[in-house]
Parts: sequence; C-alpha cells; structure tokens
Amino acid sequence: MRRIAALVFALAALSSCDPTGNVVTFDSSHVRFAAFVYDVGGGLNVASDGVVLASGLTYGNLSGYEDVGVDSSIFTVTRVSDAFLMGSDTLASEIDVRYTMYMLGTIGGFKSLIAQDDTVLADSGKVKLRFVHGVRTDSLFGFDLYITAPGADISGITPTIASLTYGAASNYVVIDTAARQLRVTHAGVKTIELDTTFAPTVADSQVITVVAADQPGGGRRFQRVVDKAP
Repeated sequence: MRRIAALVFALAALSSCDPTGNVVTFDSSHVRFAAFVYDVGGGLNVASDGVVLASGLTYGNLSGYEDVGVDSSIFTVTRVSDAFLMGSDTLASEIDVRYTMYMLGTIGGFKSLIAQDDTVLADSGKVKLRFVHGVRTDSLFGFDLYITAPGADISGITPTIASLTYGAASNYVVIDTAARQLRVTHAGVKTIELDTTFAPTVADSQVITVVAADQPGGGRRFQRVVDKAP
C-alpha cells in the first residue's frame, strides 16, 4: 500500500489540472549534483527557480536525481554557511535524459560541468567509463588517462583518453573489467600524476564516471561515480 501511495505521489508531481479539469502532464529530465569544491567546509546548496534541489552537499558526495523541466533550467550554487553565490550553470535538457552537474574548483574559482549520463549498460565482461578532469591546480595542463591491467607499462602505449582539458568530461570508452589500473599524466608526457587500482574489480556491465579532483588538505584524488549499475 505504501508503494502504491508513493507512485501516486510521484505521478501527481509531474501533472496538474487545467481550468477545465483535464490532466496536464509535464515532460521532465533528471539531474543530480556532485560536489568537488575542495575548500568549502560546510557544503553546497543547489537551487533552480527558487526550489532547492540539493542541500548541504559536502565534498565528494552525490545527490539523487531530481526531475526538472525540459525547458532551459538555471542552477545556482550557494555556500551553506552564508548563502554566498558560488556560481551557476544552464541546462537545456531533453525529455527523460539523465545528467550530472559536477561542481569543481574553489570558492573563488568555481567551475561547473553538466554532462549527459549514459544509462545503457555495457556488454558482459565490459565497463563503460567516462573521465572528468577536475584538478584545478593542474588547470593549465591537459590530462592523458591510461586504463590498463594492473602493472602494465605505459611507456609505449597510447592513452585511453588523451589531452582532456580542465573542467571537461571525456566521451565514454568501453574497457574490459580486467583493465582496472588508472593512471593520469600531463598530456604528451609519461610522468604519472595520479595512480589508482580498483580492487578487486569494477562490476560487470557497469557505467561509471571517474573524477580526478583536488582534495581538502592538499593533493589530488580519483573518485568513482556510478552512472548505471546492473
């Protein structure tokens, strides 16, 4: 009974009645928010047209998807502690498409990125992976990403994703689940800047985004965001 009531509520949220009593259904898309602004201690709020979509989102955390209209939506990002306006971004979305807004940088150097999420699972034994360059301290450098079996030598191979600029997301690439070591270099060189190995493996057929970002207290890190799971 509780599940039925929740479904009715969800449907009601996407429809209303016109003056004649006819039900009008609103087309919507779906947006979530990921916080990687590394010098905000108390978190971020995200709102659109005065409606709060994400509240108190702290570094490294991800909101759930929220329904928004398919017309042009403006998302404003404020600091929780004092409502300081960090920045904003605009999305002209498509019906029933899912997006993630990545909030990157610093209080004084905020940068946002809205990327469309792939919701079609990879084939068995494969993973779809997208890469986001969110390292502001390396904003002058493009990144090469190598995805290999653990311990593989990268000196003679081509990057899986090449020359990705700061604040950008790559296209999804399809990789084998055994290819679970990720290494980042500045574009065109082989000196490793970030290195991580997924342990023990990435789930079969999963769709993921890997974000490279500055972290609070210094240094850089990888974080995995699941876009679609079996």
